[in-house]
Amino acid sequence: MPAENPAEASGVQGVGEVRKPPKMPEPTATGNARIAVLKHGFAVRNMLEKFPDPPGVDLAIRNVSESTIATAIFEAVLYDEEGNIVDKVKHGEITLEPATSRAIHISYPPHQDGIVKSYDVRIVRTTTADVERVQLRRHESRTTETGEEEIVGIVKNISQVKTDAAVVATFYDLQKENIGTKVVVLRDIEPNTVRQYELRFKPQEGDEVMSYTLRIGEIANA
Repeated sequence: MPAENPAEASGVQGVGEVRKPPKMPEPTATGNARIAVLKHGFAVRNMLEKFPDPPGVDLAIRNVSESTIATAIFEAVLYDEEGNIVDKVKHGEITLEPATSRAIHISYPPHQDGIVKSYDVRIVRTTTADVERVQLRRHESRTTETGEEEIVGIVKNISQVKTDAAVVATFYDLQKENIGTKVVVLRDIEPNTVRQYELRFKPQEGDEVMSYTLRIGEIANA
């Protein structure tokens, strides 16, 4: 009768048995019915430059629909060499015309450079210009000599029709409490044109504006 293998008798794996490491997922980037991903890959960085680009994923995308894409939100799930999720980052693009291609860069924090070995990029939301007709394009603020908060900026009508819009500014104090809202209405913005706006907000006594947010509000037709 052959001698019993002590390793087998004890349930211990033999010396020659090697457990396979977890398989790292292949890098993928998926479009949707409106946006196609033409190619993708990790960004090639020139570390000899004084200010090299941040690490990230480069994509070439194309609007394959018949509508202007007002906003597209991408999410990249990042993996390490063992297939563990390192991070999830989001990236937004605006105003992609039909039959138009664009190169985009989805960056992630520099301290993850060398750790991230794979990715899965997907489009989580697209909004067309017939829904999101007017976009905020620029804004700057200052406090006037009279203590008012003044905001000046521009919006753009990216649709093909004349439209109205309202710029809504919400102001916050140091504790991020809402201390007031100001609205400016912009009428008859021509298609594919920009319009400047200006608004002023006077906080109540004892309040101080520390931050604000801007959004485009809807205007109900009469």
